[in-house]
Amino acid sequence: MITESVHSQIDEKRLTGISKRILQTEEGAMIRWTCEPIGPKARNFVTDGVYRVSGTNEFKGTVHEWTVILKIVLADPNRSDPSHYNYWRREAMVYESGLLEHLPEGFQAACYGIDEQADGSVWLWLEEMPHESQGWELEDYAFAAKKLGAFHAVYLLGKALPEYPWINRGWMRSWIRECQKYRSLNVEPIARDPAVSRHGLASLLDKFAALETSLPEWIDALERLPRTFSHQDYYEANILFSRNRLRAGSLALIDWQFASISGVGEDLGRFFGLSVSRGQIQPESGRDLREQFLSSYIEGLREAGWHGDEMLPRFGFLAAFALRSVWEVPKLLQKLKQDSTSPQCGKLALIAEMQMEAAAEAEVILRR
Repeated sequence: MITESVHSQIDEKRLTGISKRILQTEEGAMIRWTCEPIGPKARNFVTDGVYRVSGTNEFKGTVHEWTVILKIVLADPNRSDPSHYNYWRREAMVYESGLLEHLPEGFQAACYGIDEQADGSVWLWLEEMPHESQGWELEDYAFAAKKLGAFHAVYLLGKALPEYPWINRGWMRSWIRECQKYRSLNVEPIARDPAVSRHGLASLLDKFAALETSLPEWIDALERLPRTFSHQDYYEANILFSRNRLRAGSLALIDWQFASISGVGEDLGRFFGLSVSRGQIQPESGRDLREQFLSSYIEGLREAGWHGDEMLPRFGFLAAFALRSVWEVPKLLQKLKQDSTSPQCGKLALIAEMQMEAAAEAEVILRR
């Protein structure tokens, strides 16, 4: 949505009310405000834009500044089933339910308002979470993985899982189904392409074909793992650090569109997979970091009091990472078909190889 259009649609009376909620006063008046787009240009299927709305209120002769994040959620008839991993209304319902007010300490974010628009979209007025934009270091990944483990342990130890019907309970099953739906190429014919031989990918594709044959069994195994409330989009862009939070041992977490009940370790596997796929972690260093992710996560589980079988989160992590190949390998083959000399082919091949290594390890755990 064009910023000028959003600006013209914002109701100043409504915005005044939201600003007073932020400032925690019913007094004064809003004297100015601005609206600017933030975040990446590429949007989620159901997100039409994210904007920072900032302004100034005056009361008792004093000027007070405020900021709120406006997220515009699009109605999508193709994602209207709560069992869909990307059910379009889910994030609005997460905030509306008050669920986030009862999360373990350090994960909360305020929602100041939810507005249903005439065009069917939903506007979320969200707290801006202070953070510093910076490159992630190894200790940052270790900290985030450990915090995720501690978060999941709360539910593994008996905190009641949310029972709302709009929370997804088969996230990986739904995600894989959608990946397969949008696949534009069949793997088998392209596996015979000379470019596959030139890149030494024949063995990788054989392993991938075997994994695809076992998908129903793998998904069933993931869904038998101990269950925990999960974010399923836990990665750098949605994990907000600040020096104050780091000193306090906490972080802020945004974007609950994929909220689910998932298996232990599954959220972590997606975190690692997204970081590798998006280039935050280079494939060359991914193998070493993979164990750091897992050991930090298990440390968080243990320190929070969960002392179950370590193989359970290990399987959840490895399987969730390996199953990203359902998206990644067809992407590699598409790139080979378009330009087999592209450097991107080599990067995607390395990622796919890592996923097949994880698949082999997960298979050993599954068969034990």
